[in-house]
This record gives sequence, C-alpha cells and structure tokens, in this order.
Amino acid sequence: WGQFGVGHDIDPGVVANMGIVGIGISDDWAEVEPSPGVYDWSTLDAKIAEAKAAGFQYLSLAVTDSSSQTPQWLLDSLPPDQKVALIDPASSHDTFCQPILTVLPWNPTFHQARLDLIAAMGARYTNDPAIVAVNMASFANHNTQDWNIQDTVGTIVCPRCPQPPPTLCGTIVVDQPAQWLAAGWTEPTMLEIGKEMCDAAAAAFPNQNIKLPIGGLDITYPDFSGGTFTTLCRDIENYVYGNALLGIPPRPYSRRFYMQRNTVDANWGDGTVYDTYIPGFDSVRYINYMIRAHAHPNPPWTTPRQAGLQMVGAATLGPTTGCRQGGGPNGPCGPTCDPVCVMQASLDVARTYNAAFIEIWAQDDVNPAFYDMIRAATIAMGGTPRAP
Repeated sequence: WGQFGVGHDIDPGVVANMGIVGIGISDDWAEVEPSPGVYDWSTLDAKIAEAKAAGFQYLSLAVTDSSSQTPQWLLDSLPPDQKVALIDPASSHDTFCQPILTVLPWNPTFHQARLDLIAAMGARYTNDPAIVAVNMASFANHNTQDWNIQDTVGTIVCPRCPQPPPTLCGTIVVDQPAQWLAAGWTEPTMLEIGKEMCDAAAAAFPNQNIKLPIGGLDITYPDFSGGTFTTLCRDIENYVYGNALLGIPPRPYSRRFYMQRNTVDANWGDGTVYDTYIPGFDSVRYINYMIRAHAHPNPPWTTPRQAGLQMVGAATLGPTTGCRQGGGPNGPCGPTCDPVCVMQASLDVARTYNAAFIEIWAQDDVNPAFYDMIRAATIAMGGTPRAP
C-alpha cells in the first residue's frame, strides 16, 4: 500500500511504482465538515477518481478525525473544562512542541459528532467496490488515524528559543497521563468509546474491511493505563474478536476488522518468534505478538484473521531522522542507514508477520531505487503487481 501524497494530485512516482497495488486516500475532519452537519466530500471524490484513473486495484479511505484535526466550530462550541492542552512531542510532526487543544474523547457532543461523521461517510462511499478498506474505527488517536494518544512523561526538548507562537521552545517537563486523569480519563471510559466507534464503523461500512489500530499506554499511573501497557488495546481486541477463555463472543463483523501497528522498522525482529514466545502484557513487544497471532494463528486458533503493518518512517530519509526506519544507528544497516539496505530489511522483517498488507511512507513510494524490491515483496505476499 502506498499514499496518495500531499495535495490534490497523485504523485507520478507512486503511479510508476507497479509494486504498489493499493493506495491510501484521506482528508481531514476540519476540511470535510466545515460547519455542523455539512460535509464537503469534493477532495475525497477527486482523489478517488484520480486513483482509479491511475489503475490502482485497491483503495483505502479515511477522514482523520483525530484531536489535532477537530473542526474549529466544534472546538469553539465546548466549554474549557472539556478540552485539555497537550504538547505534541513528536519531532516528525508539523505541530511539534505546539500545545494541541484536545477535546476529551468522552465528551458527548464530540463523540456524537465523530459517530455522525462515520455514518455520513459510509452513506456516501460504502457501495463503491473499489474502496476495499476504511480507517474509521480509530479512537485513541491524536495526530493521525493511528494509535497515538499523547501520554509522554518526562522532558520534551523543543527548538532553541525564541520560536514564533504557538511553537514552544527550550526543554519542557510534561506529565500528560496526569493531565488526562485530572480531566476524567479512565480506561473503562475509553474502552466504551472504542466499542461504539467500532460498532459505528462496521454499521456504516458493511462492504469494507476496517482498520483497528493498536498500541499501548504509558504505565506510570495504573488508573491511566488500566494496569498494563496493553490493557486498553487487549480489551478492544477482545470486544471485536472475542475471547473464548473469558466468555466473550466475537462481534458479528469481526472478520472484517484487521489489526494494524504503525511502528515497523528494520530492527523490529522476526515475527515467527511469537509462534512460541508470548511477551508480558507490559512489554512493547506484546503488540508485535498480537499482529503475528492474528495473521498466523497457532492452536487453539486455526483460522487466519487479518493484520496489517505500517512502516514507522521513510527509509529514503536515511540518517536525517536518526535512522528511524533503520531501527536506530545500531540497526541492521548500521549508522549510515543506507536507504536501500533499510527498505529491504524492513520489507523482509514485515513479511515474517504474515500480514495481509504493508503500508509504506510516501517518500518511499516514489523512490525508484525501491521499485523492484517492493514489486518482489508484493509477489511474495501473493499479490499481483499493476500492469504498466
């Protein structure tokens, strides 16, 4: 899978990459719903038409309804105690070191607006056979449709002072889980929001597969995390897919949901290790286990379900991002993070998880040095490259 790219025109480099068979198309909630209940689908419609004309076999659709993309009219309509300002700690984001005014996900007005968006989007797009997947069940998201709740505890090293507002500068100490708890966060409350989002997405898109982003939460405060790094993640997994040991039946739509993690790098580790090894619930590696277990189940599970993976960064950027996609300077491609080495190693490790698809960053979609290896990976996964 590749990305449509920035703006309204698909990048010719993506079109030339015949190993990319699917394309992700998205717009932001603030753009799609400029006023309450009024939806502007023109950007999505134009991108869908262009992707089809370019010959892409599969389309994945999303409207980013994260806290950083909340429509201004909705933000303005809510009282101050229903919002919390959280500093973005991710240096890869345009909003790095900016306080993002975040609506509490459990606020009834905000939550209903998200449910209404999902329903309206489904009414418009579910009957398009080219759209095979949607990313509209994400409920623990801040900047994108991936799992990325703001939960930093410690220091954020912001750019040197001075900086133009709203960017902050210098070293800032934060405790974001404490901010959430003070605002009323509980794990059961967030789980209920997640359940309703999954149900709404399944109802709105009966003809599509639906992404279920997964991840963990900081464990400094048990009341925030629910007890372990993966409590909230495992609870929503149990709700969607069921858990026979706990007497939880699967939801009727469970086979259409696919788990996805967005942190694959060249140093992630072979997925087959999780056929015999189960990390503890507090381990970051438990998320890797969940992906492998869904895509390549062992007894008593016998029927493969769906799972997807996304690269954590762009191999093309090399050492300019601290070898992020290479798994750091001690990754398999060394401190130089040679892009060709990093991309090949990343594809190789991702394929060991038996995922249904691998999502690649836009910079790598258009890099001709990667075309052949991406095509080979598509074939190895059982896919058919697009014809020239």
